Amino acid sequence: MRNDCKNTTELIISKMKTLADIAQYVTDKVISEDISLKNYITTDCLLPDKQGRVPASNMPPQRCTLTKYAKGDVLVANIRPYLKKIWLADSGGGASADVLVFRPKSGHSSQYLYAVLLQDSFYQWAMKGPKGSRMPRGDKNQIIRFPIIDLGAAEKAVGCLIDNLNKKIQLNKQINRNLSGLDRSSTAARFHRADG
Repeated sequence: MRNDCKNTTELIISKMKTLADIAQYVTDKVISEDISLKNYITTDCLLPDKQGRVPASNMPPQRCTLTKYAKGDVLVANIRPYLKKIWLADSGGGASADVLVFRPKSGHSSQYLYAVLLQDSFYQWAMKGPKGSRMPRGDKNQIIRFPIIDLGAAEKAVGCLIDNLNKKIQLNKQINRNLSGLDRSSTAARFHRADG
């Protein structure tokens, strides 16, 4: 029994990698004038608790350089990482300086990278080395050393599974919002008929 545990531990340790092994920070730049409002990402338009994004309300007030992201990149707000703001890009555009843009390295899947960064342990890791107290920012050098397990060929399948589960969760949330609205409207109609 002890040998089985030792062998399992050795296997896990041999599979340990870091985020830097599967992803890199995007450093490509784009001028704010070259993107549209719908493709501009700030920490404010990334939603807390891993809920994706909403469109930005305005462009930067003056011309500036943004991080150029592409479809399949994973964007994470780096101000107050504990808010868990993350989005898997479905298009290209520009992100403000307080948004980290991760791109999977060759041979690695966007969905798996997204699944890795969805883990609560990633945000706990990011909060181990923040800079600042009122509006803490993650330390980029520390974040990229987040430990992960190398899944090899199973990486793409795991990424697709997590992606599909997330899509179903989002669909269920939308259905629940719609049902809530239907319940309110049917209740209002009953009261209206009772008053009439």
